[in-house]
Amino acid sequence: MTRKTFWLASMLFLVAGLFFGTRLIQTAYTYKSEKETFANAQNYENRLLDFDQWLPDGDNRERQAMERTAKNKMLDLQMTADRYSGFMISVMALYLVFLFFYGRNEEQRPTALGGLLLVALVCLTIGLFTPILEIAAFERDLSIPVKVKTDFLSLDIDYTAKFDGEMYFYYQSKSIVELIGLLLQQGNWVVGISILVFSLLFPLGKTLFTLLALLRPSLINKPLFSFFIFKTSKWSMADVFVAAIFLSFLAFNNMQTGIQTDSNILWGLYYFLAYCILAILSAVLLQQQQRKVEIGETV
Repeated sequence: MTRKTFWLASMLFLVAGLFFGTRLIQTAYTYKSEKETFANAQNYENRLLDFDQWLPDGDNRERQAMERTAKNKMLDLQMTADRYSGFMISVMALYLVFLFFYGRNEEQRPTALGGLLLVALVCLTIGLFTPILEIAAFERDLSIPVKVKTDFLSLDIDYTAKFDGEMYFYYQSKSIVELIGLLLQQGNWVVGISILVFSLLFPLGKTLFTLLALLRPSLINKPLFSFFIFKTSKWSMADVFVAAIFLSFLAFNNMQTGIQTDSNILWGLYYFLAYCILAILSAVLLQQQQRKVEIGETV
């Protein structure tokens, strides 16, 4: 395979990645917006303060129809996001297979490593802007006993108010970029800046500088490039951030609060995890490549 074939395959990958990645991000955000609107409409304050909801013969048909429509729309959006993600994964898998065969030639291996970093950057972009986790606390078909005893005409009220469907007490879904912005907006500067610097800027800087150094090998000896490529690995906490999100998912999913809690890992976290794996793999391959160059120069 020639260098021209590599550039053609890389351009096709970038075009396909831009198309499917953009569609995935847009669909994921639309799903997130619809889910937030649904959760706000089903918020416990709205439902408990609605007098009609407390009446024994309250008409809930309109609310139930709205709930079914909203759930069907969210399900369609979720399936669409899954399809776009499936296309994206297929494109990446085909490109990685191409890189594997292209990199079997010793002279073409650095170029193939650059392609691997290209895949890592695409995964990072999708991982940063696509929601990573959604958490919710709700109660389904809530029943509240209503008992009132008065001396007036011996009037006693004893019935159970039923709130059909889901009543949300909390819902939250954020992408990594939104999470950083929220932390900074709320004044959590230490946590927000730490995630921004150690889980985003350092890994991103290392990947970009490594990619440029592979395209122009003479840059690897420059102090700035050498710093980002070889010295920032110990400061990168992207993998630690992913582990923390997984732990949060497990913890919230198993909370014993008396109400139902639910957490779902979304596509953004999987792509960010893929970026971490590809970045670690590329660092190992780059170190091996650098050792071979140093041994060759010594000999």
